[in-house]
Amino acid sequence: MQNYSVNAEVYAKMNKKLIKRRALIIGVAVLFVFTVVFLFKLILGLAKGKSSTNVNVGVTTSDNSVKIVSEAKILNTGDLLIHSPVLKAYYDEASRAYNFEKIFTYLSSYTKNFDYCVINLEGTLAESNFSGYPLFRCPGSLIDYAKEAGFNMFLTANNHANDAGAEGFKKTTEILKSKNVDFIGRKVNENDKKYIIKEINGIKVGMVNYTYGEISDSGIASVNGIPSSAQNSKLLNVFDYKKLQKFYSEQEKIIEEMKKLGAEKIIYYMHWGDEYQLKESKIQKSIAQKLSDLGVDVIVGGHPHVVQPMDVIHSDISGKDTICIYSVGNAVSNQRKALMNLNTGHTEDGVLFLVSFTKYSDGKVLTTNIDVVPTWVHMYTGKDGRKVYQIVPLDKKLDWKNDLGLNSSTDGFESASASFERTMKLLSSGLNKTKDIVFKNMVGAYPNIYKR
Repeated sequence: MQNYSVNAEVYAKMNKKLIKRRALIIGVAVLFVFTVVFLFKLILGLAKGKSSTNVNVGVTTSDNSVKIVSEAKILNTGDLLIHSPVLKAYYDEASRAYNFEKIFTYLSSYTKNFDYCVINLEGTLAESNFSGYPLFRCPGSLIDYAKEAGFNMFLTANNHANDAGAEGFKKTTEILKSKNVDFIGRKVNENDKKYIIKEINGIKVGMVNYTYGEISDSGIASVNGIPSSAQNSKLLNVFDYKKLQKFYSEQEKIIEEMKKLGAEKIIYYMHWGDEYQLKESKIQKSIAQKLSDLGVDVIVGGHPHVVQPMDVIHSDISGKDTICIYSVGNAVSNQRKALMNLNTGHTEDGVLFLVSFTKYSDGKVLTTNIDVVPTWVHMYTGKDGRKVYQIVPLDKKLDWKNDLGLNSSTDGFESASASFERTMKLLSSGLNKTKDIVFKNMVGAYPNIYKR
């Protein structure tokens, strides 16, 4: 009995140790499973929290109460300036028609990345008697090829709007209307609006286009010294540098009206400044500041035929940080380096100016991305002995030598590289400033969403 009692006691102690060991093993296993589940949920949550848009690389969302609803990506570029050599290059003797398709060869696939594309029609449209400088009269087929290349809207308020006289002005409007494209800068009828409100991916964008000119006391508008008819003076959007207060008062009413009609962002396309000047003038800066005071979000400039700098203009009056590029330069022209007194090549340069607006579930719309892609007009002689003019987007993501046809000329790659450097020298400082302000405003509006 004594031996049995001793053995039982030993057994009991051993059993208690075994129970404790099993409990420890089970506890460790449970803790391991819990940890794995927790980490999996954490990783999954972070993955879901990442921004669903490519507007802001490296930005994560940490608040699901406000979501991105939609994004409108808008591409803007410069002048379709069809000089006589360009006309000649694209005339087909056999069909007795103009084929401008090659101008847009390298833009066609590029524009598909954007929701809405805007280009300036520098001149008039006609059905015959075509001509280049000094009076630009272009075939209506130019619009067909630009439209096919992805352009949705044409700017028509510029200093060549009266190149074909009163009848030519009317014919240009008729041709544009028949092509089923958007255009601003002129009205069809006197009672039409001087602007357009375009809904792009659910975001309403107010767009306005004006050109500099002269307005007489009797209301006759002239551009390039060519007076409009009394009727056309009421249809073309013209401002007079000597009568800016009248212009500002008119814009105040237009902007207020656009906002009442639901415009959530406003872009002004201004044909202004001095030709071939690489820096904006004092009056351009003054007008830009006033437009910012009135509540304009973005200003896209043209007319100088060279690229001019970009900047952020702050207004304490409207509270806006207005993004402004003073000139987007030429899209296509025959203003070659060898022909210009500048002798710098800047007239061969242009830019794709990219703007993104984003709408959130609380109804707010922000400017969320600004970027640029320099362009260059590649002119060379084709295998058939005819000249070719092409707008080349100098995007660093592309293989320039193989993707852009630059090997069609002996110095294509070198000239394109020089063009890129010229343009970025003008734009880099303002672009960096712009990107910083845009992101700062995003963080300010949604500090729980956007974090570096």
